[in-house]
Amino acid sequence: MAKVRDIMNTEAIFVPPSAPIIEVAHRMKIRGTGVIPICDQGKFRGLITERHIVTEIVANAIDPVGAPASSVMNKHQPVISPDEDIMQAAKIMINNNVHVLAVAQNGELLGLLTLEGLARESLALAAMVFAKTVAPQSTAHQEIRNKKLNKYQGTRPSKGYSEHGKFKGG
Repeated sequence: MAKVRDIMNTEAIFVPPSAPIIEVAHRMKIRGTGVIPICDQGKFRGLITERHIVTEIVANAIDPVGAPASSVMNKHQPVISPDEDIMQAAKIMINNNVHVLAVAQNGELLGLLTLEGLARESLALAAMVFAKTVAPQSTAHQEIRNKKLNKYQGTRPSKGYSEHGKFKGG
């Protein structure tokens, strides 16, 4: 079985915790990535994602020039050793409901292991992680969906279709 070091991305860029969100977003855009590690004096401190920026900064109308990366980063991001096998990495992703793992040794960031990287090595493992980490729909979303579905319960199918959706020529 492959090791994390064999499939991790070692070209990850990082920013310090004091970096303004606008700088983080700019680097994401330039690099074409949705996640950037936060490091302080070479030590891994957390990750910031596009989702963090949208849900914490944009949705709350916070100034991205004044807000530091540390204000929205995930400080409890799971970390894995480069010497672990990818099965262990998949388990950590599932148990922590994440698609990215920081790869570090002695606190120093060496790279990132993403779901995409895992898929390149083992589509089966990546599919398992994806299936078990997809966020469930919010309660509000489920209620809206149920109201829409309830609206159509008990209605007759449109002309020309049977109750099973097959065209019957009318």
